[in-house]
Amino acid sequence: MSRIHIARNRQSLGQFSPEEVAEGLQTGEFVSTDLAWREPMESWKPLGEFTGLPAVEIALVPPALAEAVAAPAELVEPAWERRVELGMFAAIYLTVQQVFSHPTATFQTMKQQGGFGTPLGLYVLLLTLTTWISTLYQIVAYRINPDEMLGALSTQVTPEMMVASLVITMVVAPFFIAAGAFVSAGIFHLAFVALTPAKKPYEATFRAVCYAMAPASLFQLMPLCGGILYILSGLMLLIIALREVHQTNTARATAGVILPFVFCCGLFIGLFAVTQLLAK
Repeated sequence: MSRIHIARNRQSLGQFSPEEVAEGLQTGEFVSTDLAWREPMESWKPLGEFTGLPAVEIALVPPALAEAVAAPAELVEPAWERRVELGMFAAIYLTVQQVFSHPTATFQTMKQQGGFGTPLGLYVLLLTLTTWISTLYQIVAYRINPDEMLGALSTQVTPEMMVASLVITMVVAPFFIAAGAFVSAGIFHLAFVALTPAKKPYEATFRAVCYAMAPASLFQLMPLCGGILYILSGLMLLIIALREVHQTNTARATAGVILPFVFCCGLFIGLFAVTQLLAK
């Protein structure tokens, strides 16, 4: 049987056997929108419409999820979009797996429209969960060594005040997380509109931010270094996600993510410095 030619964005990806194409669709190396051709076809067609590809068994995937993962046209789109069909926990598992293992393919095929509620739901769910757990870490750390956690303030803050403030943080966290999703997506969207020629809608940026940062937040479950890993992995996933959504190169995507981040950090530091000067 003749080998299959595959192209993406008008660039050839090479020639592959049907078995290699089928496996590539399942692993995310190829996506359903890639164009394919082989003799004696008259024209190219999307891989999602290609017939005659063999089924390849997927390894390292729980049997209950194998059927859902095996559908080539559905593989790389965030599985959270099909949570009703898959079940909530399976959809979370698959989405995290897709974003970390094949981020480029996932965000290439992510729907850029379809409502704010679905991606926001995953974002609020995972970030609230990880924020609660990281807050519990702080409560435990305070109970073990309040002097090390608060420094000079340890003599002014009672255990009841400290625990109460952390509990309040846990209660209001979902509301601030939801608001933060819209605000941060708006900041990144303005940056990408200014830096890239492809003027995508705000919703596309919002969905990319939610699906990139929600899986990254799981690093907060790690004590001590979890916060740093969350920020670093989130930045890397955001660069990939917004690069694919806004159809730009890595350099512009990096600038579109890093510059707003640096600006916001600088603004926060500046406001803190001003308040310290006024307090003296």
